[in-house]
Amino acid sequence: PYTTLFRSGLTILSNGRFLKPAGKAFPVAHWPHGLVVSRDGEMLFVVSAGSGKIFKNWRSADPATLEILPPAKGPKKTRFNAGGADFSLDGRLLYWSGGEEGKVYVFDVAQGQLVKEIPLNVEVAGRKYEDSFAVDIKSSKDGRYLFCADVTNFRVVVIDTEQQQVAGSVQVGRYPYALAIEGNRLYVANIGLF
Repeated sequence: PYTTLFRSGLTILSNGRFLKPAGKAFPVAHWPHGLVVSRDGEMLFVVSAGSGKIFKNWRSADPATLEILPPAKGPKKTRFNAGGADFSLDGRLLYWSGGEEGKVYVFDVAQGQLVKEIPLNVEVAGRKYEDSFAVDIKSSKDGRYLFCADVTNFRVVVIDTEQQQVAGSVQVGRYPYALAIEGNRLYVANIGLF
């Protein structure tokens, strides 16, 4: 049987399970796989397959929504992106990992417009990197640096946010996938038992 979603009440899923929201719910795009909160806690960015949505004043009864699209690519102009994202310290910029494009996209939050693409496939300390796949992104506590997990080159890329370019690269083992910052430390989670 088909399921009809009742946003303000009880929905019975096709497998017989109940779905009843415990709080406020608002729709996001299909296949959400990433979430980041601005430093002041007023904005959410939800990464979904092919798009993202910024929710401003998300705790209010009627949050403002702004859809953001990564640049279209390929002959069919498909859109796909990785789930990594973070806001700048002041919340005016959104950094979004570009997945297999090997870039970090920089968006103006007020307009939802792409303002810069920061390539990761550049030379760092005499080594030319290729085929970068940007997965997770985290901003340093002071907002000066952006850290990006490059899963194909087994490294964390360090981006200077003032210059908006790669400042360094650190090898971190096979398939770095997720990043976390605690104090002055950056933690890297790798895929598998490597």
